[in-house]
Amino acid sequence: MYELKETDLTQEAYRQVLDRLFDICDTVSFAVLPKKMMGQTQTLYSLLQELEPYLREVVHMNGTRTNSFDSHISVPNYYYCTCPASKQVIMRAADSLFRWQQPSLPEDLSFLRKGEEYFVTNAHEGYAMLFAEDKHLLELGGTKWSRID
Repeated sequence: MYELKETDLTQEAYRQVLDRLFDICDTVSFAVLPKKMMGQTQTLYSLLQELEPYLREVVHMNGTRTNSFDSHISVPNYYYCTCPASKQVIMRAADSLFRWQQPSLPEDLSFLRKGEEYFVTNAHEGYAMLFAEDKHLLELGGTKWSRID
């Protein structure tokens, strides 16, 4: 497992990271925190509408892929297919992995491959995790990965 901190990803590398993730993963995911926890904006709603044709499912959990909340809190986690059209929407939405935070955008952009976590972010904490030995990502210029066990 590898960790990438916010300060270890250049803006130029962001697009290359997303290009790679959209190429090898089959699902992109994020969570929308309840309105009572975090305000929501028109930008967030517009993004959800744009991505609606690519929606696979919404799973209500007591947190996001990287955070757990009290058991009485239900958080919708959205799962979308990765395709050229969904990639365009995601790429236009933000210029950094760590901008994926409410109220403007959903929380914790993540990628799955064959149902398994491949890459997850915790934007408000400023880190991302890579769960695979992906040489392309690990050797990508503009990134500094730290191996953690």
